[in-house]
Amino acid sequence: MEPTGILTVILWLCLFFVFKTGFIGMAVLIQHAMPEFIERAGEHYQKKPRRLVPLLGFINGVAIPFIAILLISTEVLALPGLLLLVFYLWLALLSYTVMYRAIGSNLFDDFGPNREVKMTLYGGMIAEAAFFTPVLGQVCSLVLFVRGLGAVTMSIFGWRRGG
Repeated sequence: MEPTGILTVILWLCLFFVFKTGFIGMAVLIQHAMPEFIERAGEHYQKKPRRLVPLLGFINGVAIPFIAILLISTEVLALPGLLLLVFYLWLALLSYTVMYRAIGSNLFDDFGPNREVKMTLYGGMIAEAAFFTPVLGQVCSLVLFVRGLGAVTMSIFGWRRGG
Protein backbone atom coordinates (compact mmCIF):
# COMPACT_ATOMS: atom_id res chain seq x y z
CA MET A 1 0.00 0.00 0.00
CA GLU A 2 1.22 3.48 -0.82
CA PRO A 3 2.02 6.00 1.92
CA THR A 4 -0.84 8.22 0.81
CA GLY A 5 -3.25 5.29 1.14
CA ILE A 6 -1.99 4.56 4.65
CA LEU A 7 -2.32 8.21 5.62
CA THR A 8 -5.85 8.29 4.21
CA VAL A 9 -6.85 5.25 6.26
CA ILE A 10 -5.33 6.78 9.39
CA LEU A 11 -7.18 10.05 8.72
CA TRP A 12 -10.51 8.25 8.29
CA LEU A 13 -9.99 6.26 11.49
CA CYS A 14 -9.13 9.43 13.39
CA LEU A 15 -12.24 11.18 12.06
CA PHE A 16 -14.38 8.17 12.96
CA PHE A 17 -12.90 8.15 16.48
CA VAL A 18 -13.56 11.88 16.90
CA PHE A 19 -17.12 11.42 15.65
CA LYS A 20 -17.82 8.59 18.10
CA THR A 21 -16.22 10.51 20.97
CA GLY A 22 -18.40 13.52 20.14
CA PHE A 23 -21.46 11.28 20.14
CA ILE A 24 -20.62 10.01 23.64
CA GLY A 25 -19.96 13.58 24.78
CA MET A 26 -23.33 14.74 23.47
CA ALA A 27 -25.01 11.82 25.22
CA VAL A 28 -23.40 12.84 28.51
CA LEU A 29 -24.54 16.44 28.02
CA ILE A 30 -28.08 15.32 27.21
CA GLN A 31 -28.12 13.03 30.26
CA HIS A 32 -27.00 15.93 32.44
CA ALA A 33 -29.54 18.35 30.94
CA MET A 34 -32.57 16.02 30.81
CA PRO A 35 -32.19 13.35 33.52
CA GLU A 36 -35.93 12.86 34.17
CA PHE A 37 -36.79 12.34 30.50
CA ILE A 38 -33.89 9.92 29.96
CA GLU A 39 -34.93 7.98 33.06
CA ARG A 40 -38.53 7.72 31.79
CA ALA A 41 -37.32 6.57 28.38
CA GLY A 42 -34.96 4.13 30.11
CA GLU A 43 -37.93 2.53 31.85
CA HIS A 44 -39.54 1.89 28.46
CA TYR A 45 -36.22 0.65 27.08
CA GLN A 46 -35.59 -1.82 29.92
CA LYS A 47 -39.05 -3.41 29.82
CA LYS A 48 -38.53 -6.70 28.00
CA PRO A 49 -41.90 -8.12 26.85
CA ARG A 50 -43.26 -4.94 25.27
CA ARG A 51 -43.46 -5.29 21.49
CA LEU A 52 -44.59 -1.73 20.86
CA VAL A 53 -41.16 -0.23 21.63
CA PRO A 54 -39.24 -1.91 18.77
CA LEU A 55 -42.20 -1.48 16.42
CA LEU A 56 -42.38 2.28 17.07
CA GLY A 57 -38.61 2.51 16.75
CA PHE A 58 -38.62 0.72 13.40
CA ILE A 59 -41.48 2.83 12.05
CA ASN A 60 -39.77 6.06 13.12
CA GLY A 61 -36.39 4.88 11.89
CA VAL A 62 -37.77 4.26 8.41
CA ALA A 63 -40.62 6.75 8.05
CA ILE A 64 -39.02 9.97 9.31
CA PRO A 65 -35.99 9.92 6.97
CA PHE A 66 -38.18 8.79 4.06
CA ILE A 67 -40.68 11.60 4.59
CA ALA A 68 -37.88 14.13 5.07
CA ILE A 69 -36.16 13.13 1.83
CA LEU A 70 -39.50 13.18 0.03
CA LEU A 71 -40.17 16.72 1.29
CA ILE A 72 -36.67 17.89 0.36
CA SER A 73 -37.03 16.50 -3.14
CA THR A 74 -40.13 18.62 -3.78
CA GLU A 75 -37.99 21.78 -3.39
CA VAL A 76 -41.05 23.73 -2.27
CA LEU A 77 -41.14 21.96 1.09
CA ALA A 78 -37.37 21.64 1.49
CA LEU A 79 -37.25 23.65 4.71
CA PRO A 80 -39.77 21.45 6.57
CA GLY A 81 -37.85 18.42 5.27
CA LEU A 82 -34.58 19.77 6.64
CA LEU A 83 -36.25 20.55 9.96
CA LEU A 84 -37.58 16.99 10.04
CA LEU A 85 -34.06 15.67 9.47
CA VAL A 86 -32.77 17.82 12.35
CA PHE A 87 -35.58 16.44 14.53
CA TYR A 88 -34.57 12.92 13.52
CA LEU A 89 -30.96 13.66 14.51
CA TRP A 90 -32.21 14.88 17.88
CA LEU A 91 -34.23 11.66 18.30
CA ALA A 92 -31.13 9.64 17.41
CA LEU A 93 -29.06 11.44 20.04
CA LEU A 94 -31.76 10.84 22.64
CA SER A 95 -31.98 7.20 21.59
CA TYR A 96 -28.25 6.64 21.96
CA THR A 97 -28.29 8.42 25.32
CA VAL A 98 -30.97 6.05 26.59
CA MET A 99 -29.07 3.07 25.19
CA TYR A 100 -25.74 4.14 26.74
CA ARG A 101 -27.38 4.72 30.12
CA ALA A 102 -29.09 1.31 30.02
CA ILE A 103 -25.83 -0.46 29.15
CA GLY A 104 -23.98 1.40 31.91
CA SER A 105 -26.65 0.64 34.51
CA ASN A 106 -26.70 -3.05 33.58
CA LEU A 107 -22.94 -3.47 33.81
CA PHE A 108 -22.05 -1.39 36.85
CA ASP A 109 -23.66 -0.98 40.27
CA ASP A 110 -21.97 1.74 42.32
CA PHE A 111 -20.90 5.01 40.74
CA GLY A 112 -20.99 7.46 43.63
CA PRO A 113 -21.75 11.11 42.83
CA ASN A 114 -23.08 12.03 39.37
CA ARG A 115 -24.29 8.46 38.99
CA GLU A 116 -26.41 8.94 35.84
CA VAL A 117 -23.74 10.86 33.95
CA LYS A 118 -21.12 8.22 34.77
CA MET A 119 -23.49 5.43 33.71
CA THR A 120 -23.99 7.17 30.36
CA LEU A 121 -20.27 7.80 29.88
CA TYR A 122 -19.11 4.28 30.70
CA GLY A 123 -22.03 2.67 28.89
CA GLY A 124 -21.23 4.77 25.81
CA MET A 125 -17.57 3.80 25.85
CA ILE A 126 -18.41 0.11 26.20
CA ALA A 127 -21.14 0.25 23.53
CA GLU A 128 -18.96 2.06 21.00
CA ALA A 129 -16.08 -0.34 21.64
CA ALA A 130 -18.44 -3.28 21.08
CA PHE A 131 -19.83 -1.70 17.90
CA PHE A 132 -16.37 -1.88 16.31
CA THR A 133 -16.93 -5.63 15.87
CA PRO A 134 -17.41 -5.87 12.09
CA VAL A 135 -20.81 -7.52 11.50
CA LEU A 136 -22.21 -8.52 14.87
CA GLY A 137 -21.45 -5.11 16.40
CA GLN A 138 -23.24 -3.25 13.62
CA VAL A 139 -26.32 -5.49 13.80
CA CYS A 140 -26.39 -5.14 17.58
CA SER A 141 -26.02 -1.35 17.26
CA LEU A 142 -28.95 -1.18 14.85
CA VAL A 143 -31.21 -3.32 17.05
CA LEU A 144 -30.39 -1.33 20.18
CA PHE A 145 -30.84 1.97 18.31
CA VAL A 146 -34.30 0.94 17.06
CA ARG A 147 -35.29 -0.10 20.56
CA GLY A 148 -34.01 3.19 21.99
CA LEU A 149 -35.86 5.17 19.32
CA GLY A 150 -39.09 3.42 20.28
CA ALA A 151 -38.51 4.12 23.98
CA VAL A 152 -37.87 7.81 23.27
CA THR A 153 -41.03 7.98 21.16
CA MET A 154 -43.09 6.42 23.94
CA SER A 155 -41.66 8.90 26.43
CA ILE A 156 -42.35 11.88 24.17
CA PHE A 157 -46.00 10.86 23.78
CA GLY A 158 -46.24 10.17 27.52
CA TRP A 159 -47.29 6.54 27.29
CA ARG A 160 -47.03 4.70 30.57
CA ARG A 161 -44.90 1.68 31.24
CA GLY A 162 -47.67 -0.73 32.18
CA GLY A 163 -49.85 -2.42 29.56
